[in-house]
Amino acid sequence: MNTTGIKRPLAFTNSTRVPAVPPKKFATNYAYFSRTNKKIMKAVSDRFLMWIDAVGGYLVCLNNQLTIGQARPGLNIDIPLAADITSKHARLKRQGKEGDYIIEPLSEVMVQNKRIQSPTLLHDGDLICLGTAQLQFTKPHPLSASARLDLIGGSRTNPYADAILLMSDTLIIGNNLANHVVYHGEDHQIVLYQQDGKLHYRSDQQVNLDGVTNQTAGELFYGSQVKGERISFSLEQV
Repeated sequence: MNTTGIKRPLAFTNSTRVPAVPPKKFATNYAYFSRTNKKIMKAVSDRFLMWIDAVGGYLVCLNNQLTIGQARPGLNIDIPLAADITSKHARLKRQGKEGDYIIEPLSEVMVQNKRIQSPTLLHDGDLICLGTAQLQFTKPHPLSASARLDLIGGSRTNPYADAILLMSDTLIIGNNLANHVVYHGEDHQIVLYQQDGKLHYRSDQQVNLDGVTNQTAGELFYGSQVKGERISFSLEQV
């Protein structure tokens, strides 16, 4: 049979069910193809690093229970600190609708310069000392259960981050002092939120999401880049 001129359907991969080549109108847009191919774009889970241009780097933790300990090769620590502390020094728990944070000492822990012997409720502004490491706990936004740990003095995480963000329902980036991440620029707000086990964002202004322009919402993956006129950030797997 002469099959010359017969148009054949595009081939699909078995795992992703996306076209083996992008649609013609996106033929030169590699970012579009990447976002539809789950082999390339990996879903965010548990922890990630967020780098915000001209602001800083943040270790974002999504779980309700986290272990704080010394950064050592091969150890699975949620918040690894380059400090003179034990491998598992303390445990943080988020509980209740209001997002109460409890710190449980597994070794010597000081809160507001007083040694604690049992699980203790943290309050906004509390100073936490674990060995040579010092962290300040804050809950910036009254309507969000997310919190923040700022590194005091020479304390640092490994890999390096300027602060640790304990993300619950939402994480707000903007120029308001009540936001979880504050940048000093024009009025603009981006909200990260969890939905159906996935990480999403919404923006009050159009941004470029992984090379796709004029976006105001979408799912974020490891490696995602969000670029706007006022603020830009990217995500990196820990």
